[in-house]
Amino acid sequence: ALRLGACAVVEKPLAVDSTQLSDLLDAMAHSTGTLYCGFHKRYQLLNRHALQDLCLHPGEPVSYHCLVYEVPLPSRHWYRWPNSKSRLVSNGCHWIDHFLFLNNYCEVARADLFWAKDGTINCSMELTNGAFFTMVLTDHGSERIGVQDYIELRANGVTARLRNGAMYEAESKHRMLRKYTINKMDSYRRMYRSIGQKIAQGEPGDTVESVRVSTGAVLLLEQQLNALLEKEHVTWV
Repeated sequence: ALRLGACAVVEKPLAVDSTQLSDLLDAMAHSTGTLYCGFHKRYQLLNRHALQDLCLHPGEPVSYHCLVYEVPLPSRHWYRWPNSKSRLVSNGCHWIDHFLFLNNYCEVARADLFWAKDGTINCSMELTNGAFFTMVLTDHGSERIGVQDYIELRANGVTARLRNGAMYEAESKHRMLRKYTINKMDSYRRMYRSIGQKIAQGEPGDTVESVRVSTGAVLLLEQQLNALLEKEHVTWV
């Protein structure tokens, strides 16, 4: 689509290996087409509140810590196909991209990953601006309302908490700053409305650098996971 000069709206994951990422970046750099990534967390209204409450100026780091629960999947679900790679690529990319989005896609300085025998993944990253990221990704938990997440953002002595894309609260050292609740589906409506408006008005989409940093970070952690699985003689399913 990009090579034909068209607009491409792509759901995650943008690439499942380094070859796909290289091809995508090349197409973005050498075509008149425009890419729009379907990462709905970028469009949460809660982001605006968090950036205000954390008193962030352009370029300042914001650390990000999250616990993500995914519902167990049937054995033949497409997320379990070998070509879909691990849950980091198929779903964990949402939180990794969200962290990098809030830090203006600053370069990754280092990354580490721990894999538990029950399938839980614990990963971390540090950016060159000093922002730190941790994520625990598991499918052990309550299935009552499906996928759930709990996020803490920290900067300038303030902590902002986001739960399930719907509930928000922020506190400083001395007081509660704000509490807010929205419909958790709102970010999807905002995303597709925004993308549609940009396409209609011919506005730029995602940049080569943002795609390189975000997808590159996911694939870096995926490589580390694969190395651990090979060491343990485990086949990812």
